[in-house]
Amino acid sequence: MQTPWEAPPVESPVSVLAVPKPPRRRPGAVLATAVLLMGAAPVPAKEQVLGSTGAGSGLEAVALPCEKGQRALRVRSGEAKRTATLSAPYDALTCDVAKATEGGWDWGGGEESTSWNLRVRAVDLPGGPTALLVTHQGGFEHVHRQHALFVADETGARRAWEGSEGMGPTSSSVELLDGRLLFSRTLDVGGGEQADGWTLSELRWDAEREKVVEKPAEAWAVILRTADSVSDARAAETPLEKACQGTSLLTVDTNDFRRLTRDKWAVARFHPSRQGAEAELGRLRTCAPGAYLRRAQ
Repeated sequence: MQTPWEAPPVESPVSVLAVPKPPRRRPGAVLATAVLLMGAAPVPAKEQVLGSTGAGSGLEAVALPCEKGQRALRVRSGEAKRTATLSAPYDALTCDVAKATEGGWDWGGGEESTSWNLRVRAVDLPGGPTALLVTHQGGFEHVHRQHALFVADETGARRAWEGSEGMGPTSSSVELLDGRLLFSRTLDVGGGEQADGWTLSELRWDAEREKVVEKPAEAWAVILRTADSVSDARAAETPLEKACQGTSLLTVDTNDFRRLTRDKWAVARFHPSRQGAEAELGRLRTCAPGAYLRRAQ
């Protein structure tokens, strides 16, 4: 399922392709001859700039030359020696870095089991410096995203914040909306006795500590149904999704949201702004007349 609110593009499900049959093994002499005739794939010997903040802080993300089948991903500032990167395993790329073919991504590479995508953006931190936002998506059976904000100081580039998704069928995004830099995470289990999850944080620059901090962000819930148990809420979720075609819903524990009624289970969608939630409510009332709006946090 798609996330109930996921600003494009970071939140896009990736289908698992059929695994091709392995090629028939060939005698060593014939294989060696084939390699000589066809030529081996060239190994990138130079670094490649993947994105930058432009003038000012001069931060840029680069893929270093290929070594042992990988290209290290680094963020640097001008000629300063100190560089920064994301946590492993998101600190490296395959050697075949190329312009992305999937919408919303800048770069991509890898084969079926090693495929990845990268997005690099300059963002102005509210009340702080211009940062470089790097989002790295990878995985095979479960695709996950890792986000990091990098800033420059007198010694070079450093990582000011990093956000991950965790385990399971999760998704996330970092987007700027109405002057707020928002980090959203969604856990969409899709059924059973475990609740889904949704969180929204605002990323702010802490000038005193010179780092990015997370604060709970204003968020609104369009609630289509409430129940006293997760099983009853799940039973309502399926027909509601059928009635509201093209709409992905979550079954959540209301105790996870500070402003919602306690000790209930809700079938809902979430939005970071009241205006957006009101528009969503108007649309959903055509298929769920009892839907209503509540501030979640």
